[in-house]
Amino acid sequence: MTSVPRAKTSVPCLPPVFLPRPHLLTALDRGDDSAVTLVCAPPGHGKTLLLADWVRCDGVPVAWVALDEDDDDPRRLWTSVLAALAACPAVPPSSPLRSLVVPRTTVGIDFLTELFQALDAVPTRIRLVLDDAHHLRSPATLHGVEALLRHQLGSVRLVLGSRADPALPLARLRMEGRLCELRTGQLAFSAEETGSLADRCGLRLTSRQSALLHERTEGWVAGIRLAALALRQHPDADDFLAAFSGDDRSVADYLSDEVFSAISADEGDLLRRVSISDPMPVLLAVELTGRVDAGDVLAGLEHTTGLVTAAGPHRTEFRVQELMRSYLTAELQRDGPVVVAELHRRAAEWWSAAGAPLRALRHAAQSGSEKLTIGLLHQWAAVLVAAGQHGELRRLLAALEPRQPEPDPWLPLITAQVHIGEGDWTAAQADVRRAAVAPGPEDPLLARFRSATSGLAGLGCPAAEDVPGTDGSALAALESLGRGAAGLFAAGALAPDRFAAVLGQLEAALAVARDQQLGLLEVESQALIAAAAVTGGDHSRAQRAARAAVAAATAHGWLDSPWVVSARAVQAHASLAQAAPERALAAAGEGLAAMQETPQPALRFALRAARGGALCDLGDRTAGLLELQQAEAELGGAHLPAPLAASAALLEHRAALLLDLPTAAASVLSRLAARGDAAAEVLLMRSWAEAASGSPRSARAAVAPLLQGRVPAVLRSTTVEAWLVDAWGAQRTGDRPAGRSALQAALDLAEPMDLVRPFAIAGPGLRALLVDQLGGVRDRSAFTFRCLASERRAREPLPASLSARERDVLAELASLSNLSEIADDLDVSVNTVKSHVRAIYGKLGVSTRREAVLTAWEHEVPR
Repeated sequence: MTSVPRAKTSVPCLPPVFLPRPHLLTALDRGDDSAVTLVCAPPGHGKTLLLADWVRCDGVPVAWVALDEDDDDPRRLWTSVLAALAACPAVPPSSPLRSLVVPRTTVGIDFLTELFQALDAVPTRIRLVLDDAHHLRSPATLHGVEALLRHQLGSVRLVLGSRADPALPLARLRMEGRLCELRTGQLAFSAEETGSLADRCGLRLTSRQSALLHERTEGWVAGIRLAALALRQHPDADDFLAAFSGDDRSVADYLSDEVFSAISADEGDLLRRVSISDPMPVLLAVELTGRVDAGDVLAGLEHTTGLVTAAGPHRTEFRVQELMRSYLTAELQRDGPVVVAELHRRAAEWWSAAGAPLRALRHAAQSGSEKLTIGLLHQWAAVLVAAGQHGELRRLLAALEPRQPEPDPWLPLITAQVHIGEGDWTAAQADVRRAAVAPGPEDPLLARFRSATSGLAGLGCPAAEDVPGTDGSALAALESLGRGAAGLFAAGALAPDRFAAVLGQLEAALAVARDQQLGLLEVESQALIAAAAVTGGDHSRAQRAARAAVAAATAHGWLDSPWVVSARAVQAHASLAQAAPERALAAAGEGLAAMQETPQPALRFALRAARGGALCDLGDRTAGLLELQQAEAELGGAHLPAPLAASAALLEHRAALLLDLPTAAASVLSRLAARGDAAAEVLLMRSWAEAASGSPRSARAAVAPLLQGRVPAVLRSTTVEAWLVDAWGAQRTGDRPAGRSALQAALDLAEPMDLVRPFAIAGPGLRALLVDQLGGVRDRSAFTFRCLASERRAREPLPASLSARERDVLAELASLSNLSEIADDLDVSVNTVKSHVRAIYGKLGVSTRREAVLTAWEHEVPR
């Protein structure tokens, strides 16, 4: 998230010569019921100081934002507004305004609605002051301000200070009586006020001279102040006032001939040189001017002339009023382009050394040195892509690439990283290949950046020789991320040792991202950790990482990133594995809603496959199978990672068998077999088909190579499913010991993975074995209990309801306690327990204790 300087959200201090204007404060107070207060006049009419005095006078809470040209971007504008609101004491600590984050790419109606709702809930009315609102010009930015007006929030009074009318429905607001406005005529100083201000500036003008000054300046406060500065040094006030003019060109001439003639040539030269940067840190001023006392000179000019103002929490940087700064930079051009370019070059190098790459690159571009710009881009590429500074990178790349006589391999690699951040792996892979044919020496930094980018793009990368990420740099973190991604995307099963190596690389990248606050890198790392965990069968860890990815995206403004969609897909598949189909359905829906039109067929397929599986598990098998089939058809031949292809095929195959559609099931089996990379999953499908046809021995024979370790599985869950087939087949052929042994093997494998679904959707025979497996276990958090209690595909109502005491007895029946022990536990007689048992059997339509317990689990009878 972009940080907002404190000076940007602080109410400006009033200078010692400030002249209060009570009648204007009264006019502003009269507009308290208005939707908008507009203070509009050309530069230098005292708009900012008037508003600053007003908000200080009556103690009404205020959120102040000093706008500049960069705020003509909805993201920057609302980020600044949220920072100002967070600084306002009237906003309660619990208000969502203190945690709301502006989306990284597009400010849409969802964000604005959430913002307005949070504003409306503030208990005290707030004045929201947007000073220098003339910087807001783009339709997208103004749309948000207009939406704020449309909502007519009673908790907010919007106050705009502007040099020109903003493109808002002012005429309608005026007609409705909802606009309070102060214009140039009202802001202009009267003759009396002009004389008072001159007095405060240390001048002793006669009434005629005050009147002449008022006439020449037309009450323009900046002109009065500028004239007063010169008049203190002028021998003849009448001559000066006679020659003074209030038009822009005259003011510029005045600044040149009078104001700057009142300061030393060295001070004037210093001001021109420091005008290239806003803000101007003292140390940069020293670098640009060659004067170690540059900070003292600027502080002196602030005190004596007001031409500059100290800013920053420690007053270690200075700002020049925009009109003055533009004049100074224009004057600087007269020294020649070589001088200007050299100053920008120094500023670029200084900002780079200070760890501010964006400012450095902006000055480098203004220096006209492509060599400097490209050098800085090479140096800071890893940091910029890890932080997600895509907008700045796109602008730089658009300006640089067409002008390169020979392709620079860094530029397509940086473009590839931008595409990766946006989830466009096809474009990223094309960029990586384009960089591979670019001429030029392969320096070590380029080799590392190329390796990281290639791995993230899914093209693989060289094996690591050293432990990744040890130097704590953004480039090392990107290398770790690239190697982890390459290991995750590589063909074949994610074996335990490879799984640990992949997670180690991704965790190393995450540690650097958190330490250096590299927002996009943190989101990418968490999303890939989630994907690795779900592929490796660690569904609890997958859920945690996916939630962390969404939280990081929320904090850094990347909620609409495809990486968040990837995290949603992981949440959906992990929830499905944990037998939580409703959660899976919700996560898949959120992911699909966020995708919109994005070039990521595999990601869309993953979400639709999870949704299809969830629908099947919730009982709508026809809709679920149709969703799975449509997902496959929509894929259009796009490549799928083996784990995703196998997982979706198993979901579709089982749904087809449950709907008694053997032809459809056979088609899925053939499609997966044709890939040639999921032999174990194909064997599992064949065993299911044999089981569906009533051939338990053939079903067990089909999974035997898998269980004997002769055929490796792509998915760890496949082995669990195979043991369940073996358990079912053994039970059906009368070999209950073998069935219980196979079921225990499945439970032992599934518990560390938190894999509940295979047991939740198992048939009555296997679930009866689960009841036996409970034995004397009475801990309802035990994995076997969870498997029995998990949500089923569809539930039928019980023929009759059980009483509270009958539910207590039924819960005790799941243990190995005899009826006498149950009676002791419940503090009743044995005969009473027997009566309850008979009633339970009658209501459930069963004849044995095991059948009663199983039926209770099947119908989720609450205790």
